[in-house]
Amino acid sequence: MTKHNSVLIALSGGVDSSVAAYLLQKKGFQVVGVYFHLIGGRATAKHPYNMCLLPDNKQAVKEVARKLNIPLLEIEYREEFCRIIVLDFIEKYKKGLTPNPCIFCNEKIKFKLLHDFSLTESFSYISTGHYVRIEKDEKENRYLLKRGLDASKDQSYFLYRLKEKVISKCLFPLGIFNKEDTRKFARKIGLAALSSKESQEICFIPDNNYRQLIADTVGTNDEPGYFLDSAGNILGRHKGISNYTIGQRRKTGLSLNSRKYVAEIIPEDNAIIIGDEADLYQREFNVTDVSFISSEPISQPTPLLVQIRYNSLPAPAMVYPLDGAKIKIVFYEPQRAITPGQSAVFYQQDIVLGGGIIERAK
Repeated sequence: MTKHNSVLIALSGGVDSSVAAYLLQKKGFQVVGVYFHLIGGRATAKHPYNMCLLPDNKQAVKEVARKLNIPLLEIEYREEFCRIIVLDFIEKYKKGLTPNPCIFCNEKIKFKLLHDFSLTESFSYISTGHYVRIEKDEKENRYLLKRGLDASKDQSYFLYRLKEKVISKCLFPLGIFNKEDTRKFARKIGLAALSSKESQEICFIPDNNYRQLIADTVGTNDEPGYFLDSAGNILGRHKGISNYTIGQRRKTGLSLNSRKYVAEIIPEDNAIIIGDEADLYQREFNVTDVSFISSEPISQPTPLLVQIRYNSLPAPAMVYPLDGAKIKIVFYEPQRAITPGQSAVFYQQDIVLGGGIIERAK
């Protein structure tokens, strides 16, 4: 194979990456698929590197490669994935945070492996099935990560930690399409069975039951504590802070006269503050572990759009650089359930600048 127009694409066995590979083929690229073995096996305390309850998608990926008639590479990375992503996810939940492991998996696992392997094997480009766009700013001679045109499927929030050297090699053919377009392509190439399947929220957590994952992996040693109201009065006992997240209403076990929500988690006191809907709205918080796509961070107060979770809309805010590689965000209007551990992503119109991890709201 000549490598001048070659693309290494990560295949998951799902409709998005499969259609992305097909579209690259149609454009004349020489496409090679790669499957990362990241999950498989059951979690136990004795075998922490083998902790996913789901089977892997190896056979589905092989079928896609056969249908498209493309070579398929396989990379074993389960132990590293569990050490870098899964155990970190569990530790953060035990500290009262609500992490988003997909963001760090993209940065530290998927795109790192794609980029490193493409350099070693001289591939021209790398690709995935993400709904995002890459654009080169010829005037500034830099590459921009932009939102997908279909706002309902845009996945740029998950890729804010990628660096320009990585996105400069990326091709994202789905960024200009919507999900129905993708399903039509899947049916056209004989992968109709994939077109009805949506990937789950977190690949290593069946049914999004992270509490069971924590119990299976480290045991049920989460220390119980107290639910408190805003005045510090005890409302009841909780089962451990890893079982709760900001904005949660159900499964608290409390019997109260009105709708109440988890308004704040205080890990140092092992306490959870219960409040009204109005208590969930905040304007200001700090962001740490900040990462920018370019090498130029924000150096002065800047008005930007900030998105605080994947399924929310970006909102106007002032972004203030602080000492110690932190940033302060002040929204123009209060936002609901600003959640420590989640990412705040900074946009300039539809361009991703970077982001960081939300600290406790002030």
